Amino acid sequence: MNRVRSYLVLVLVFAFVTAAFAATAAQAPGRGRGFGGTRGSLLGLLRVEQVQKELKLNEEQIGKVNQISEKLRAEMREQYAGLRDIEDMQERRAKMTELSNQFDGKARGELREVLSREQMMRFFQIRLQVRDTLYALNNRWIAGRLELTDEQKKKAAALDKATQDKVTKAYAPLRDLSREERREKMAELREKITKLREETEKKALALLTAEQKKAFEKMKGEKFELPARRRQP
Repeated sequence: MNRVRSYLVLVLVFAFVTAAFAATAAQAPGRGRGFGGTRGSLLGLLRVEQVQKELKLNEEQIGKVNQISEKLRAEMREQYAGLRDIEDMQERRAKMTELSNQFDGKARGELREVLSREQMMRFFQIRLQVRDTLYALNNRWIAGRLELTDEQKKKAAALDKATQDKVTKAYAPLRDLSREERREKMAELREKITKLREETEKKALALLTAEQKKAFEKMKGEKFELPARRRQP
């Protein structure tokens, strides 16, 4: 029973952390669990109505996006079920990241068959605005476009690990709390994670030169405001 409870808490932590670090300080994170359930995921973001309008998706495209999301959601649930057998937290987290990137890649491949080149380019810009800077710097393609040095890449990777370690440490006490105690603790943790996200964002931007910052902003394209989602009580 303790293993099952720990696993459920871990899923909750992963879902919230994904949402919390998916948005910038000016754009509130989405709420939801699983692949396609948060704005931080590729398909989750594409299922936001305002994003669909910005990309001018037609009904057929929206239907295909929903089909892809449901299919990959089912695949991801099956893959994630195996994580409950991994005892080591660091190993489990690394596997979660690996699986997330894997399904993200599958989603991109299938979306190229649904969206036009122009829609894909604009969608990339929107996602770059929504995701945090550290995510971008640790993306191989973006790092190449910005011409990051090996030293910058090492610092970005180290910052990412340090941040995730802080997140894991912050959420670890949840395992030993009751559901009611956990619910009360979540408000405090949300505030803590928000502050951590803002600090990490500043540190990530500080790794870039003035020219790289300009290039990074240009990659984001025209400003897109993702509407905040009201939290459920």
